[in-house]
Amino acid sequence: MFRRVCGSMLSGGIRLIQSQAKNVPCKTSGFNLLNSLDKSSYLLEKSRCYSSVLSSNWKSTERILHKNNSFVESKIICDSNTQQNRSLTKFSLKKGKRKTVKTVVDRFYRLGWGIWIRTKCGRQKKLWKKPANRKRRLRQHVFCNAKQSTLLDKMTTKYWKKRRYYPDDPYEPYHSREEFPFTRKTPLS
Repeated sequence: MFRRVCGSMLSGGIRLIQSQAKNVPCKTSGFNLLNSLDKSSYLLEKSRCYSSVLSSNWKSTERILHKNNSFVESKIICDSNTQQNRSLTKFSLKKGKRKTVKTVVDRFYRLGWGIWIRTKCGRQKKLWKKPANRKRRLRQHVFCNAKQSTLLDKMTTKYWKKRRYYPDDPYEPYHSREEFPFTRKTPLS
């Protein structure tokens, strides 16, 4: 199924590029040909008519693309093509130091023994239709796994990795992990 969809999308893109290349005047060099190929690939990538590009009826696809030409050339990016951007600054412009990704500090909290915790997704959405036990579970925090904790450590500076002491800290019992040998502070007696 996936192979068939990708194959039809590629053949549709090739047809679009070929039809754009035929409209290039012969007296010019290959520069305009490259411009038209770039434009046609831009139209193919930015169009929201993926279902029509995937269809086998090419004339309807071409008609839809030309009908929605003003819409296609706008700066709207399709959500399916967007990728994650964590935007870690490795070297700042002023001092050349690494910077913290502020969304990590806003969304996660680091415990004293090195693990990061977070809240559950959807904990504030549509609470009117969730039962009480589910709402109680959503209020709880969960651990990030080791890979995620390593990634979050890389995204923050050492300032955020230091242990802080607050009065009446609700996380106080969780900052130490004495039952695990690698995180144990006091020696076994």
